[in-house]
Amino acid sequence: MRLSVLRKKGGQAVVEMTFGFLLFFTIFMSIVEFSHLLYAKVTLQHALRSAGRYMVTGQTKKDGDGNDIPRDQMVHTVFCANVIAAGVVCPSLGSDFQFVCLPTPGTDCTRPGGGPNQTVMVTVNLAKPALMPFFSQFYPTGGVPFTLSTTWRNEPFA
Repeated sequence: MRLSVLRKKGGQAVVEMTFGFLLFFTIFMSIVEFSHLLYAKVTLQHALRSAGRYMVTGQTKKDGDGNDIPRDQMVHTVFCANVIAAGVVCPSLGSDFQFVCLPTPGTDCTRPGGGPNQTVMVTVNLAKPALMPFFSQFYPTGGVPFTLSTTWRNEPFA
């Protein structure tokens, strides 16, 4: 009788170990996923601030034909160059990457990147997909939405 009771408990340790491992692995991967989201948020904030610092100076660059590239496209390019490590697709200029000139006494918003001494707010909307496919079922369609915004006052450039 005692031998039959021991035989019935033979696989119990394996089953308990499997459940324990699954629980540990799920918690561990949740921590990794959440950490990656925080890393992505910090990286995106840094990218937008770098683009804003570029924007306030009024710099432009030239394309292959020697024509000036519009400032809003240059700011967008600087932003996109810094979001590579975040694992997101850079949004295109338009509703997901907007420039808004805030009211500044005595001046009108003359261009998307703002004119000299104008206060400009840059807003970026994008979605970060899950790092691991298992967690994508818990996110809205397209991933975790991020809305980033920064406001700068342009220098008195010419």
